[in-house]
Amino acid sequence: MGEAGELYRSWRYGELDEAERGERYEDRVWTWERAHPLRFLLVGEEWDGEQTVWARCADIQGLFAEEEPRRERLTLTGCLPEGRLRKAVDGAARERDRLGDLALSVDDEHDDRSGHDWELADVVVLDGRPNAGDASRVDVVIEAEVRDWPGSRTEPRSDRVRIFNGWGGGWLGECRRVEGLYGPERPVARPAVTLVGCEPGELLLRRLTTRREAGDPVELFVLDRTGRVAGIEEHLFLHVREARPSVLGGALVDIRIDGGFSKPRPYAGRPAWDAWYEGAPSTPNEWAGLDTRGRTEWLRFAKPVGGEDRVGDTCHLDGRFATDIPGVQLAVGEALGGPGAHFAQCWGALRGCPCGGNRLPGPVTLIWHDAHVAREALASVSADAEGELTYFESVLWLLGHSGITVETA
Repeated sequence: MGEAGELYRSWRYGELDEAERGERYEDRVWTWERAHPLRFLLVGEEWDGEQTVWARCADIQGLFAEEEPRRERLTLTGCLPEGRLRKAVDGAARERDRLGDLALSVDDEHDDRSGHDWELADVVVLDGRPNAGDASRVDVVIEAEVRDWPGSRTEPRSDRVRIFNGWGGGWLGECRRVEGLYGPERPVARPAVTLVGCEPGELLLRRLTTRREAGDPVELFVLDRTGRVAGIEEHLFLHVREARPSVLGGALVDIRIDGGFSKPRPYAGRPAWDAWYEGAPSTPNEWAGLDTRGRTEWLRFAKPVGGEDRVGDTCHLDGRFATDIPGVQLAVGEALGGPGAHFAQCWGALRGCPCGGNRLPGPVTLIWHDAHVAREALASVSADAEGELTYFESVLWLLGHSGITVETA
């Protein structure tokens, strides 16, 4: 793996201590002699793991888009729900329970090809009624955003679909089939992507003069104003449609590509990108004015807490802005690691993931001020597979599991 790529991955996943980060990575500056700021690197990985900078760019059109999740109405037919799914079905006549993310895995003994796993986001249970063919089972009507549509939407020959509390989460039951999930594949409209003010590297220059049907996979590294990687990456396929002299002038080019980003970033998240372009935050709560989507983008830049010796410390959490799930994650992270941090724990543990995640090196006391804000805002949200705990209560459990004593105030 190339030096830039190895340093990036080591920094991103917390494998460098403070001294190494200061000497090896955070002092690395990417620059060019241009009138326009350098904001992006396109980095490709070769078959042998070597990483090469394909291009440096001033801007990208099509990186952000209006995000309107397409919600589908599905029926889990012949369902045997368990845990919080069972509780949501039992209460469907009284209120519409939000289940967060679920995962479906289709067992198909007739077809061992992959592509029958599905992720359902922001699931709402609308109804639960007895199954016509089996009184011991129910048909559960849900509404959800279906993510990662497989290339084929042909229904497999199977009568068992397993239901999980998100990927890596606990067991929530099974059903015989999912009505509404299969059928003609629906085209996904994505904004056109143009790399603006591009300085191509050798590999991209070759691609500009060679016809190639398949797109080359690259990673998009986002730089801050100083030319350092800000701590985020996007995957992109470079299927070049057109190259022309750049509107920014000089020897730069603008390159239009087909396909674009598999999931453009929401416009609501752009303020987070702009803030991190100016540099890592120096004061807490700089994310507080963002909505949930903006805070989610902020999380993508934030660095994980961990590695430092905090044994016996007392930390204070400003809970005034912990009004949603990303707000809780950022508030906890900044309390433990300072501005621009997030708690480096496996939040999937709230859904039953057994990995345990990263842990702080010793006992820490966390005083959570204004804890009632998160407790009330997330009272109707649960990620616990059994449905016994609210999200806020699950977070308290997770912190305690990580060696942190929480005192609410």
